[in-house]
Amino acid sequence: MMHYLDYAATAPISQRALEAWTRAQRDLGVVPGNPAALHSGGRTARRMLEDARERIGSALGADRHEVILTSGATESDALGVVGAARGIRKKDDARTVVLSSLVEHDAVAEQQALLEGEGFAWRTLPLGQDGVSIIGQDALASTRDTIAVASMAWVSSEIGTIQPVSELVRGLHDGDEAHGDSRPLVHSDAAQAVTTVAVNFEESGLDLLTVGGHKVGAPVGTGVLLARRGVPLSTDRPGGGHERGLRSGTPDVAGACALAAALEESVQRRDEWTRKAALLRDRLIAGLPAGVATTVPVNCACPAIIHLSLPTSRPEAVLMAMDMAGVMVSAGSACHAGVTRPSAIVMRLGRSEEQALGVLRISTGFDTTEDDIDAFLTALPQAIRAGQSLDQVEHVQSGRSKR
Repeated sequence: MMHYLDYAATAPISQRALEAWTRAQRDLGVVPGNPAALHSGGRTARRMLEDARERIGSALGADRHEVILTSGATESDALGVVGAARGIRKKDDARTVVLSSLVEHDAVAEQQALLEGEGFAWRTLPLGQDGVSIIGQDALASTRDTIAVASMAWVSSEIGTIQPVSELVRGLHDGDEAHGDSRPLVHSDAAQAVTTVAVNFEESGLDLLTVGGHKVGAPVGTGVLLARRGVPLSTDRPGGGHERGLRSGTPDVAGACALAAALEESVQRRDEWTRKAALLRDRLIAGLPAGVATTVPVNCACPAIIHLSLPTSRPEAVLMAMDMAGVMVSAGSACHAGVTRPSAIVMRLGRSEEQALGVLRISTGFDTTEDDIDAFLTALPQAIRAGQSLDQVEHVQSGRSKR
């Protein structure tokens, strides 16, 4: 039996989303149509698409006109950060700074080189040892006139810490009336937040918000960027003018229907799941062997992501041993799969390179059970010993090479 504990990488498609996708594909098979077409098939597809857009917006506290459908969180992050930076600089050429947290997913962090090549300056907020970004209101106030866009993950995809998004919004948006229609834009990647945190776009004060479908039980290849009306976005995808002219290409109607169903289910089950996730987390932490500890304080993190520090620097050996025992976990973001390297985020918490190698991320979902947690706890000691055996071999080989 396999025990899946890597929901932060991808969640299995939910039954409700699968049914919505199948139903939409069946209907489109009976009466096919491109949503842009004027015939009856096109009009039917358009109604299905706009109904899904309405439901997506409602689930996230947004108006349907603020919903831009994308292929996933990576594309949404790129459009939200790069598109906003380019767009606002066209209105105010003094806005040349992009501000981000130090816990951003690579979908945001890897935009740095691109934007610096276009003349933007990339700045980062300091990170506390608890894994939570530090908002210096005085520093924000002194640079607010030059910031084009600020981006802060709502929940870190790697260490699970909940970030002070509302505090960042207040720091950059207070006194908006003095800035007219030129003010810093604030973006948040909420891909890891939706299932356990009350995400409401309208109430958040954000200008832009990212959600990835496969993190919430929708099919891979679906996602959304919420963008307030009037937010200037520049796109590198001209074409047929789809999605407010920002994301040209024939939309995936069935995918949008499945995403709407998955988001509705996530919102409906959020309180129930958050309570369950906290109980599972507490069960896991209570059963940890000596030498293993949580990387960040539990009260700073979302209950569905538990990041552990291990007494070994060979995470690949730990992961393989866990997998052989039927337990699937990760050493961090799935985008780093197959690459053994120290966690940059963990090193920013003041840990050594060796300590930043010895980490494990466990992430739970709707279907996780106590048996899954117990299987993990049973397999963990042997997996750590496998890693420590390689540590010892490496130490011996290193000693020989110095002689």
